[in-house]
Amino acid sequence: MIRLLLLVLVLAAGLVVGPQLAGHQGYVLISAAQQTIEMSVTTLLVLIAALIVVLWALEWVLRKLFSMSSTASGWLSGRKQRKARKQTQTGLMKLREGEWKKAEKLLAKARSHSDAPMHNLLAAAEAAQQRQDLHARDQYLQHAADINANSLALALTRAQLHSQSGQYEQALASLRAIKRQHPRNPVMLSLLKETYIQLEDWSALLNLLPTLKKAQLLNSEQLDVLYERAELGVMSHVASQKGAEGLLAHWNQLPKAKRNQPALLAGLVHHLSARNADSEAYILLRETLKKRPDDRLIALIPTLNLPDSYPAVVMLEELLTRDSHNPVVHSALGQLLMQAGKWQDARSHFEQALEYRTDVSDYAYLADVLDKLNQGQAASDISRTALKMALPERPPAA
Repeated sequence: MIRLLLLVLVLAAGLVVGPQLAGHQGYVLISAAQQTIEMSVTTLLVLIAALIVVLWALEWVLRKLFSMSSTASGWLSGRKQRKARKQTQTGLMKLREGEWKKAEKLLAKARSHSDAPMHNLLAAAEAAQQRQDLHARDQYLQHAADINANSLALALTRAQLHSQSGQYEQALASLRAIKRQHPRNPVMLSLLKETYIQLEDWSALLNLLPTLKKAQLLNSEQLDVLYERAELGVMSHVASQKGAEGLLAHWNQLPKAKRNQPALLAGLVHHLSARNADSEAYILLRETLKKRPDDRLIALIPTLNLPDSYPAVVMLEELLTRDSHNPVVHSALGQLLMQAGKWQDARSHFEQALEYRTDVSDYAYLADVLDKLNQGQAASDISRTALKMALPERPPAA
């Protein structure tokens, strides 16, 4: 627009000045390299105007050519992007369908023109891992890091893939780095929980439980189960490292509410018994059973190697005064009486236990007692009954 205005002004000036110069045109002499050119001033002005017009026309032609080239380039680029989108969509579908090799090829091929190349690379890494090609997986992850090394999605994907391939130490390193920047990320917390379990890092898992609870990733029941598993794991580690004395010290520093959990006490008794601290284990069982009888704990009493089983027999008989139909108490009493060689009393308790429940072990104990009482036929009958119960049930004949 400005150029057109300038041209109009030049023409207008020519119309105004031209008549005034008529008959007084003067002349212009140009001398260069022994060449001489003479012309009138009017002719020079006309030539200059014509040159300007030619240059403007040439500029217009060039702009049109470049515009056409840009349009063609944009069309080609758009075509490649559309193709990349289609390949990405197909690759993701193949990934979900389990066609790992085809998915990886499509996703990797489309990344150059993809709207989100990071997404392609992470999905391709997943496909490569499914093919058990960890080298290719790591290459895709590195390419993704070259795009954005600080990407949270990249860090989470790397940790998840390491965890899935059993590389828990590498997964833990990635997750700890994420935790420093994103301490409440739910994906990170879930992966960290599973990694601690796989590495049997029970102390770290115990420390993580309050955060899992606050993030509402587990309900109360799940938290209790996980706490129990972690605490039992810690007790196993303490027992192997510090023995029975260190284990009892660890137990005594636990909150009272935790010491009242039968599952934890049962784990403690198991570890104490394995380290010849059966008397200490019995004392803990006795004190707990006086307050809160629990079948799981009662069943542990006959497994202890006690120098004198009489106090345990008395305690179990007291429990029967509270609940005479408890088969677990009858069974435990029968086992202690067997150990003492009191076969007739043991028989009575095993028969009462079997009256209230069916249990293969009690049948086997009863068969042994009957054999000691020289009742061979009865012992054989009981043994056959126990054997039938122990064998899997056969499907009916066709």
